[in-house]
Amino acid sequence: MTDVEKIRALKSLIKEHLKGAGVAEKIDAALGDNKDALSRENVIDHVVRDIKNTSLNSPEKGDETKKTQPEGNTQRSGKRFLQVSITRGRAFLDDLVEEHTATIQIHAICLGKRVTSKAVKAECDPTFDETFYFCVDEVEKKPGGLLECSDRLEILLTRTNKAGSTNLLGTCEVDWREVLDKTEVKLNPELQGTKSEGGVSVGLLFLSLKLLPVPSTRISRDRLRGQLGGEQERATERNRLFLMYTKQWWNEYLGIRTGLEERRVKIFAEDERGESQLVCLFLNPIQSSLIESPRIATRFVSLFPTLRTALPGASEQWLSATAFLVGKTGDAINHSLLLCSFFLGFKLHCYVAIGTNTRGVPISWVVLLNGPTPTHVDPLTGQRYGPGVPAMPFKTVDCLFSDRALFANIQASNSVGNVRYNVVDPVLWKELSGEAICSMRGPQPLPITLTPNTMDLDNIATQLEHSLKRLVRDERERFDLGTHWNNDLAHLLLPALSAYELERCSGVCVSNEDFENAVRHAVPSGFTFKGYPSQFIHLNPKTIFSQCLKSSVCSEIISLRGDSLDFAVKVKLYPYPENVTACWLMFACQYRCVT
Repeated sequence: MTDVEKIRALKSLIKEHLKGAGVAEKIDAALGDNKDALSRENVIDHVVRDIKNTSLNSPEKGDETKKTQPEGNTQRSGKRFLQVSITRGRAFLDDLVEEHTATIQIHAICLGKRVTSKAVKAECDPTFDETFYFCVDEVEKKPGGLLECSDRLEILLTRTNKAGSTNLLGTCEVDWREVLDKTEVKLNPELQGTKSEGGVSVGLLFLSLKLLPVPSTRISRDRLRGQLGGEQERATERNRLFLMYTKQWWNEYLGIRTGLEERRVKIFAEDERGESQLVCLFLNPIQSSLIESPRIATRFVSLFPTLRTALPGASEQWLSATAFLVGKTGDAINHSLLLCSFFLGFKLHCYVAIGTNTRGVPISWVVLLNGPTPTHVDPLTGQRYGPGVPAMPFKTVDCLFSDRALFANIQASNSVGNVRYNVVDPVLWKELSGEAICSMRGPQPLPITLTPNTMDLDNIATQLEHSLKRLVRDERERFDLGTHWNNDLAHLLLPALSAYELERCSGVCVSNEDFENAVRHAVPSGFTFKGYPSQFIHLNPKTIFSQCLKSSVCSEIISLRGDSLDFAVKVKLYPYPENVTACWLMFACQYRCVT
């Protein structure tokens, strides 16, 4: 049946349905004398055209897949797209569904584009019904075309609990080029659990791949098998040669000085799929208009939660930048890798440092070597440590690496304060061959994209304030104390919260003069003002309140008794990419002093 015949048949079905249901008569009666005027203005024609377009573009009957359409029609845009349809999952771990309020999401990354499914209930056999489109037009025009494109389809699964905490559950990779010799490919890839989830299989996905429009000529099966097999052989040989070189390099390193075998020199690490990777490959320069400066990057990275299940000295879970951004939780090494990638995007001379902290626990951080003396950056807090800062939390440094270099410390002392950071001096540092590292990188990686913050922060802040007020009221009622709120006093707290966030971003002490003057003028004579500010990287009101009560200052304010006692609470949320948010709040009160 041709397209014209399909349209005619569709029109006939619609017409018969309208007559049978009596809808046509109802429309005529409703329009009355206005039908002729509407016809003259072509309004009815426009409506009918919209109905036809909607009908033709809708999924077929029985297929309720919600499609994320590409820009424009695939047939008319002149571009070719890879269509990835993920219908459902099967045999997901029981651990996923033990929390009935949890939701899961699929994140698909391919050809420099990242897309996310809608959140669905976490269950053993979840239904996703999602279709994503990735433009392959630019790749197709390059020498070698689609056949020689080694960028794979990466799929990540995340879970978000009722409290809003997100973690990465599993990942898988699919070589989408399997569709080059077929009209459609149906696959059931297995989601491999991350190390933090035990490394076991999470479940299976049901997906299909198509190229739209369908290429006029297809690549033969033999040619496709030959290309994929050749790539695998070259990768195996490249890895073999690099492994031989690193073994020789390691033996040379150990022979330089006794005791070097005790130092934490890291050449390989397991990624989220459990595959061993050269540590330099975890770093790729990131450039994004959403991150305006290295200071903003530092603040952004520090807002990611640290993996709670990680025990001191336990094996760390190394994640790719995309996996960390999606999972939003990681070890210190993941914070270091992401921060160093941002610094590299700003062309700074920087390295990830591996060593120990003052308690002797293995740790990582970022070292900047852009001046005569190094600057050490703690990615978990955003704090910078330079000359004259005695409270540095880092004790030893054994290894430095970037995206294209790796240096092992061969100095007699590995104490952070005594180490000399002239990394090009072979007497101080042993360098892993830059050529060998570049040989492992392969093609230039596609850029990592960041997504803007889409949260309604004003509304969320208002709701959080209401929740905190209820918690304060309930806490005081336990002691038969009343609570009176002062909205004018709450507004005066904003300048202080703004100054706190600005200080965290800039690293420079910001004056609170405006806030102090406002309080001085607003608080009546003979009254006392007390305030307790705090910052959080989550938005759970019960957890926030319980953590605040652990402070003696906050606890004293909440349980205060006094004459003409007014309370205030103010929440201010500061947006960052990937829906990461800095939450500042202050509890305050004013009361008449009674002697």
